[in-house]
Amino acid sequence: MIIKKIFKYKPSLGDINSYLYILIQNKLLNFWGKVVFRLKAHMFGIEFKDGIDCYGPIHILRAPKSFISIGNNVLIISSSKRSTANSIYAPTRLRTLSPTAKIIIDDNVSLNGTSITARSKKIQIGKGTMIGSNVVIMDSDYHALWPPENRPMNPAFDRDDDVIIGSNVWIGISCIILKGVIVGDNSVIASGSVVTKDVHPNVLAGGVPARTIRKLP
Repeated sequence: MIIKKIFKYKPSLGDINSYLYILIQNKLLNFWGKVVFRLKAHMFGIEFKDGIDCYGPIHILRAPKSFISIGNNVLIISSSKRSTANSIYAPTRLRTLSPTAKIIIDDNVSLNGTSITARSKKIQIGKGTMIGSNVVIMDSDYHALWPPENRPMNPAFDRDDDVIIGSNVWIGISCIILKGVIVGDNSVIASGSVVTKDVHPNVLAGGVPARTIRKLP
């Protein structure tokens, strides 16, 4: 009777086995993900609110005096077993590298194998924003552009800049969001894009580098 209510048809043995495997797998991923996240958050001084769901491991490293906060009802997926669209290349990572760095993730954000690294500035993600698998967000070039022989030893901190992603933004799979960018509310960034300049609110943008394709809706 329970099986019929779930499937609404007569399932095969393979259907039942697949359903049970996915159900148990996701519950285990979620249980251990939340346990490990909370341990790391308390140990490293990460601010977070209730309702955070984690599937798989999350890499968190906070430089002394820097700031990382995670809002309410944030979904963090770090395992391909839970990812819907495609494989996740690496676990979600939140890292600050200096005392002035900040990562602020607002309520109802979803991260999927997302790498967010703030070296010295602020990276902020607004409410309700969805971030697809394997997206990279950073506030720095990490090396000077010129002269080339100076790159390994010159960190060029003066070139770092904030990254502000608005509310209800949808960032597609495998995008790269570079320093100094503001992405306006409700906008969509097409998969595989490299965002080097500001994106206006309520638009679809994409490409390398990303440009406005059209207004939404």
